Amino acid sequence: MIKIEIIFVNASQNKSGNTSRMGEKYLQGKAYEQMNLVDYKIYQLNQNYSDDQFEQAFSQLNKADWIVLGTPVYWHDMSAYLKTLLERLSQDSHFDDLSGKRISVLIQGSDPSDTIKPVTNIIKRFANSARMEFVDAMEDF
Repeated sequence: MIKIEIIFVNASQNKSGNTSRMGEKYLQGKAYEQMNLVDYKIYQLNQNYSDDQFEQAFSQLNKADWIVLGTPVYWHDMSAYLKTLLERLSQDSHFDDLSGKRISVLIQGSDPSDTIKPVTNIIKRFANSARMEFVDAMEDF
């Protein structure tokens, strides 16, 4: 397995939209790979289809030491792409493989103020459950 230091998980439907640009600015000067969740077919919990790509997505995340999540604000919450990924990760038998990794979240929107705290709390709780280190959170600038 080839190790990468940072993976930016773009949980937007737009591969090069505002969320991607926010990640780019946040990680400026650092080597990182961008993973666009829109490129993966990840089904909801207990939906078992042969074309599910969760394992490929997990494999990418598992290569990184630091996972930076980027989500746009949709209906005062994180994107469904990110929510589905977190649910699947937390139920996967390899969940413990995330232990020791760092995790951050970037929240992008025209007015993310009512979303920042609840989404950040979810990511902190996820990090705690996975025994990951929550590094920081950043809102739109």
